[in-house]
Amino acid sequence: MRASELHRLARKLREIALEATGNVGADRVNAGQLAVFEDVARHPGASIRDVTVRTGLAQSLVSRIVHAAAAAGALTVTTDERDRRKVQVELSDTTRTAMLQRANEPLESALIIHTPTLTNQERTMLQRHLAAAAELLCRGDRAN
Repeated sequence: MRASELHRLARKLREIALEATGNVGADRVNAGQLAVFEDVARHPGASIRDVTVRTGLAQSLVSRIVHAAAAAGALTVTTDERDRRKVQVELSDTTRTAMLQRANEPLESALIIHTPTLTNQERTMLQRHLAAAAELLCRGDRAN
C-alpha cells in the first residue's frame, strides 16, 4: 500500500464513520470536533491535555474546539479545583447521551450505503478486517 492509497482509505473510512454516527445533517460537525465531543462524552471532567492525548489532535486545536463549543453553549469549561491552571470539560447530560449513542452506532447501514456492490459476506469480512486493523494499530500505539 502506498501513502496515497492510505489517504484515500482514510477519507473513505471517515465518510463511513460520519454516516454511521449520523453526522451528516445540518448539525454536522467536522472530524476534529466530533473526536473532541466523543472523548469528552466518554470522559466527563477531562482536561484539555487529557483530550489531546486520547484523540491525537494538536493541543491548540483541542483548545480552540473546546472554547468555541463553550462559547456556543455546547459544553462547559470549569477550572480544576486541584490545579487552577487546568480546566475541566463537560457536556450536558442530554448532549453526552446523544454523543455516546451516535458513537456506538453499528456500521452495517453505513457500509451498505458506501459499499453497494459488495455482498453481505464481503461486508462481514470487511468489518472483521477493520476490527483487526483497529486492534493492531491500538496495540502498536501502546508499544510506543
